[in-house]
Amino acid sequence: MEKAPRKKAKTPLRGRTLLLLALGCALLAGGVLLYLRTRPAALPPLEEKETVMLLKRPEEEIFSIAVTPREGAAYPLVREGDRFILAGRPEEALRQTILDEMLLTLTNLPAESVLLEDMQAQQSVTPSDFGLEPPLVRVAVTYVDGEKEELLIGDRAPDDEKPQRYCMLKGDQRLFTVLWADSEALLHDVDSLRDFEQPSLDASLLDRIDVTGDIKWSLYYTPSGWYMDAPFSYPLSPGRVEALLSHVENMGFASCLGEAEKMNLEPYGLDAPALRVTLTQAASVISGETVQGESVTLPVDQKTYTLLIGAETGKSGVYVEWNGLVFRASNFLLGFWKELNYQNYLLQTPVNFLTNNLTALTFSFGGSEKSYEVRMVESITQNNQIATDEYGRVLYDCAVKRAGEEKDMDAEAFLSWYTHLASLSADGELPKGYVPSGESRGRIELKNESVSRVIEFYPYDALHDALAVDGVALYYVQKTWLDGVADAP
Repeated sequence: MEKAPRKKAKTPLRGRTLLLLALGCALLAGGVLLYLRTRPAALPPLEEKETVMLLKRPEEEIFSIAVTPREGAAYPLVREGDRFILAGRPEEALRQTILDEMLLTLTNLPAESVLLEDMQAQQSVTPSDFGLEPPLVRVAVTYVDGEKEELLIGDRAPDDEKPQRYCMLKGDQRLFTVLWADSEALLHDVDSLRDFEQPSLDASLLDRIDVTGDIKWSLYYTPSGWYMDAPFSYPLSPGRVEALLSHVENMGFASCLGEAEKMNLEPYGLDAPALRVTLTQAASVISGETVQGESVTLPVDQKTYTLLIGAETGKSGVYVEWNGLVFRASNFLLGFWKELNYQNYLLQTPVNFLTNNLTALTFSFGGSEKSYEVRMVESITQNNQIATDEYGRVLYDCAVKRAGEEKDMDAEAFLSWYTHLASLSADGELPKGYVPSGESRGRIELKNESVSRVIEFYPYDALHDALAVDGVALYYVQKTWLDGVADAP
């Protein structure tokens, strides 16, 4: 058996000590009251009890839903047959996903905790301390038998592990919390209910993007990669452009506010938009098969889409116009347009043509010039057969010959040297507005069936060359790099 710990003898409290203790308790009680008045915290839950269901009647018994937000317009939803419509606006299509979320919450809403059994009995707190007077949103549900329930959703309860909001039922003095996820379904404003079609863009079909307004930038697609032609002509980084195209493809809107021609666009900043984005989608062909098994193709003409970026909503969002409709969108999905900076997209590795996309190369350095013709030829096996992969596709090899010669040269030697050329990368930025002068120290010209790219090296300082791509000098490289590739095959 464990020994019982000895108890220390108690010392009687003297009169002065008792007075100080009483005063301390009074100050503590006053401090607690002030804290509850000024900064309500999650009160300790009562003893573990059976789960309290705030709303639990099935969907088919709901006749109407009236939503009154603290900010914004109130709106009523009423049952019409097997669906809900906006009262007085039966012709307006609603987003079924939003309605389904709302109905799911209103037919199965458990309280996460019961914080107070009787709010009226608490003199230290009031519903307004929890954002319940007025509530963040008031949802009144009327059932087909005439019964009514009114749910009040308030501020967020301070619980980081399981986000919750305070709530009450009208006529019930208990203070509850509900899960944040459940409360979100009831916070949609009337504009969020309006049905609309989200953008559906295939980034692989985009041919051109033009941005005007606060930002001016134009870029276009070539089989050799993306180029920009405003504010000047320059090749772009494939990886950076792919990331931009991914953002474009994932554009989405939060709610539709109405038809632009019927609205005053000034409050949304769309009378003079900050940005106008024009997206040009290439003509394409859709292939398919009929029910009879016949293959068919359908040509699709080139399409142009216009996106106008307006003012901030003030809630991490932005107003936009698309296809004649005004939308509210989150900056998470649309904010990238206002953050565009063409300098982040410029190509800093200009020798980036793949060998199967290269037809000619000329290298000039130290007073000599060497030119090469490059082509792809069918790969031949040792049995003198055309080589194929496991799917039966023909394999190709790179064949190279020097300009003016009839026979092919050693392709391996050329490919090894070309790998060194492809290592060319900017070491730093030149001063803005820098223009090279004098004769270039070296020159590389790359060609294929769609574009020609000229890369030139100009003396910049004792250690570096200015690197000009198609006549535009933005970066510098070490002088030793050009010397390292001088021994062309």
